[in-house]
Amino acid sequence: MAATATSVVLPPLNWVESPNASARKPGVALDLIVVHDTEGGYQSALSWFSNRHSQVSAHIVLKEDGSEATQMVPYSNKAWHCSSFNSRSIGLEMAGFAKKGYGEHEWAVAARIVAFLLHKHGIPVRWAKNGQGSGFCRHYDLGAAGGGHHDPTSDDAVWQTFVNRVKHEVQRGGFRPEWGRH
Repeated sequence: MAATATSVVLPPLNWVESPNASARKPGVALDLIVVHDTEGGYQSALSWFSNRHSQVSAHIVLKEDGSEATQMVPYSNKAWHCSSFNSRSIGLEMAGFAKKGYGEHEWAVAARIVAFLLHKHGIPVRWAKNGQGSGFCRHYDLGAAGGGHHDPTSDDAVWQTFVNRVKHEVQRGGFRPEWGRH
């Protein structure tokens, strides 16, 4: 994934409600954006997160080519995506597989989405390593307390490029006032 000056925009956002959500824990501030991967295709993830028996969900699922996204849980509610961190976070799922990697445009759009969410919720633009402090991180950073996953990448160089891209998108600004349900 190479950093690029290409301007990306937030994709069209669909709405498919997941039954796998609940109220956020009272008194816990929303201060973390967590980036995941679906370990499958976009449509499969939407189906799985819509299934009450799966007991998992995410706020946003991004299609493999970055051309669209679907919100499944309002930002004001808790999605079930990263165990101990659910009440304080918003989850973004990138469609695809960690071992195969992701396309350039999907990374670019994911960075724009993370930048938008940071801006919208007043969260600092920083890599919250190990889920410590406010900011954004990958699911991998959360370790066992986050479910013990390795997505969307365990490669620090790849992730650092994404971190730089998010910072660029925040600096670029120009965010629409709303994108998704509250």
